[in-house]
Amino acid sequence: MKIYSEKYLVKSYETDMNANLKLFAFMNYAQEIAGQHANLLGFGYDTLIKEGVVWVLSRMHIIFNDIPKWKDNITMYTWHKGGDRLFWYRDFVVNNEIEETVIKATSSWVIINVETRKMHKIELLGHPDTINSEDAITEHAEKIITPHEMEYVHTKKVSYSDVDINNHTNNAKYVEWAIDSLDPEYYSSIQLSDMIINFNLETRLNDQVEIYRHVSDNNVIIEGKREKNSIFTIEMIIK
Repeated sequence: MKIYSEKYLVKSYETDMNANLKLFAFMNYAQEIAGQHANLLGFGYDTLIKEGVVWVLSRMHIIFNDIPKWKDNITMYTWHKGGDRLFWYRDFVVNNEIEETVIKATSSWVIINVETRKMHKIELLGHPDTINSEDAITEHAEKIITPHEMEYVHTKKVSYSDVDINNHTNNAKYVEWAIDSLDPEYYSSIQLSDMIINFNLETRLNDQVEIYRHVSDNNVIIEGKREKNSIFTIEMIIK
């Protein structure tokens, strides 16, 4: 099964005050469907954990043609594109009820050892026939360069509800933290074109993460740092 799909009804608790699908909810959809497809192909969590390793999302680039709303019926498609020296790649497409593409994304993943927390190299995952080379987005998600001047917003303590089965802060939570670092009136007034995410280092329960932001006419950059080390960076490009 080169391309895997699931249907979703956008629920009220997955939407914001404007009834738009939350970016946090989209990230949850993406990581869940990626895991389901990987399991079907024989290299999902249940298989890798026996070897003491797990998947970790490293980068993602999302393009928004439109934002699904409460009660919308959507279909998400995903496929894996193989790997190279550093990353394994997986793409996503979200279509509405009439099969128009509303969201597309590309993602880069690494495998880490659950004990050492270091990257683990695997030469081959799954049969080569399971690879689909089609691109939802042609270029891989890029590294974000942060501006020199970033405004400190607040410090976030990693709480119990932030941590997932890999015993670190779930990737979707960083997106939620980024949105919460912006003024609600400002965020409600903008229309996103793209979002690029870099997950640079792990955080774990009770870690303190300082949140910084830089807002311009065309984009917003949010960075989380721990003791001067970059934990995550998110760039939102505004239409």
